[in-house]
Amino acid sequence: MKLLIKNGKILLQKNDDFTISTGNIIIEDRRISKILPSSDQPQETDFDKVIDASSSLVMPGLINAHTHAYMSIFKNYADDLEFFDWLHSVEVVEDEITAEDCYWTSLLAIIEMIKTGTTCFVDIHIRSSIKGKKTGPEAAASGAVRESGIRAILSRGLVGEASDKEAWRRINEFMADAKLNNDCDRLRFALGPHAPYSCPESLLKEIKKIGQENGLMATIHISESEAEMETIASNNNGITPVKFVADSGLFDLPTIAAHLVKATDDDIKILKENNVSVALNPRSNMKLGNGFAPAKKFQDAGLNICLGTDGNGSNNTQNMFQEMQFASLVYKGAEKKAKCIDAEDVLKFATTNGAKALNMEDQLGVIKEGALADIIILDLNTPEFVPENNLIGALCYSANGSEVKTVIVNGDILMEDKKLLTIDEQKVYQECEKIAKRLNMTNKN
Repeated sequence: MKLLIKNGKILLQKNDDFTISTGNIIIEDRRISKILPSSDQPQETDFDKVIDASSSLVMPGLINAHTHAYMSIFKNYADDLEFFDWLHSVEVVEDEITAEDCYWTSLLAIIEMIKTGTTCFVDIHIRSSIKGKKTGPEAAASGAVRESGIRAILSRGLVGEASDKEAWRRINEFMADAKLNNDCDRLRFALGPHAPYSCPESLLKEIKKIGQENGLMATIHISESEAEMETIASNNNGITPVKFVADSGLFDLPTIAAHLVKATDDDIKILKENNVSVALNPRSNMKLGNGFAPAKKFQDAGLNICLGTDGNGSNNTQNMFQEMQFASLVYKGAEKKAKCIDAEDVLKFATTNGAKALNMEDQLGVIKEGALADIIILDLNTPEFVPENNLIGALCYSANGSEVKTVIVNGDILMEDKKLLTIDEQKVYQECEKIAKRLNMTNKN
């Protein structure tokens, strides 16, 4: 489809700074083919579709660098629990979740992501597709991604010793799923060792080997809580979780490390030396009482910082605009410095830095000619954006995600004027209610 977005205010980047310019965007063959000034008006009859973006901001789709989409039904379930108590409560229910459940619950998360401007997410799930299915409930999370039109990097949570049959069952199912879906250009796969406390060195070394043989990146939770720090130190001669993972060789793979709330100065040096991208999850970390990541130290060290929501069990939302707002504020409070992590920094975390973590720099997270057409359009005729004193600041300090009206991924329109075009919302809601009732999750108050 040849698509024209006309007369919009476009969020661009010039010399690593954001700028806003009114103009027109032409999309062809999944990519942005031209960006034209407002004075250059193309002939509308040359296009299959024309979107009038007057009174709108056109910007790159947001990249959620760490989440668990299947956990959408865990929102408001295990609230107000300490980290390992929360983890146990969640795991008890997870054991009963099927691949078919993961299809519907992933779609529920994807609905919220699309509606709030996320066009790409990095996921750690717990069930792979079954019976060679690419679509429908038996295709689990990969089927939800294919059918919804969103872009994703899917990983499977991996745990246990390398000698465990169950560990290899998960690995083999994950690899089969990746092979099955190699025909979908919106869907990539990454290895997902769960965490240092659940993945011994033996498994991390095997995962590294598999990643090198198959050209896969990795994503892992690290240093999320004080309890994790104590557990790893007591079992491994006092070292930190970051050092434990580094010693296993996992960081030889391109890696996104989530959380890192308790990262030490030595940990930061290790992360920098290994080019590890850091996914901040401020709302999740606060809700679980784990504290604040040393984001300013990450920034000063030159780490690539991106942003994620984490799953609904610990965040209750998949809204990246809310995550940006928290990231814009909490680190200032933690550092007691108003000039700490600013709005432009956070906007980069959610766009260009996320793309860099995926080795898709200049392809995602940016509006430029030749980039993939993952674009969102926000309504500026809302109280959040009036008056237009500073639109970039408003994206972090004022916007809440409800302003997103149109979402385009890979050149295809997934939502137009706030109407989803690829997902039957009511069907998803009905199925997720059934799942929650079957798992005895509802009416816990």
